[in-house]
Amino acid sequence: MSELLLINITGPDKPGLTSKITAILADARISVLDIGQAVIHNHLSLGMLVEVPKESASSLVLKDLLFCAHTLGIQITFTPVSDSEYEGWVHEQGKHHYLLSLLARKITAEQLERVSTLIAEHGLNINAINRMSGRIPLENEHGGHTKACVEFSIRGTLEYENRFRDQTVAITDSLGVDIALQEDNIFRRNRWLVVFDMDSTLITSEKCPWPSR
Repeated sequence: MSELLLINITGPDKPGLTSKITAILADARISVLDIGQAVIHNHLSLGMLVEVPKESASSLVLKDLLFCAHTLGIQITFTPVSDSEYEGWVHEQGKHHYLLSLLARKITAEQLERVSTLIAEHGLNINAINRMSGRIPLENEHGGHTKACVEFSIRGTLEYENRFRDQTVAITDSLGVDIALQEDNIFRRNRWLVVFDMDSTLITSEKCPWPSR
């Protein structure tokens, strides 16, 4: 009978790290059922849900992975996953997905706390949080306004969407940020038009381009 394992890897990012780990899995003919990787400030976080076939000895695979992790200077952990846990994860397919964008001059912990609390209060789960804007320098050499944006990938059924949107408006008013919510579907991916008014959110110059008469 096959064995399901959740592998979590953390540590300094370096070229070839993922290829060395997956090479060990490939030698054992292991199937990868789920995978996610992120790098924050050159620090890697990699997770894989794998299926070890019954003809492969998981103990040998884990031993090779532990040795590889030691040579790379990273940490690796293994968590067994039961068949019932896996089936419950599979049955979560089909739930709605949303993207929530948070735009501000600078992202603060208070903003993230307010948004994540709202998401949890509506029974939604956060799949991922990604920075969509450029890296902000500590010293603003040119004296211009900084712009920062993070995007929440959310999963679940939003039963009270109007109330959720009203609550996001309350957050924007109290914290001086912009929040946009959209369903993550094929129709969203085909849209490439963004419209802003001249409120200095992204456009800092409000001068009329035409000469006065």
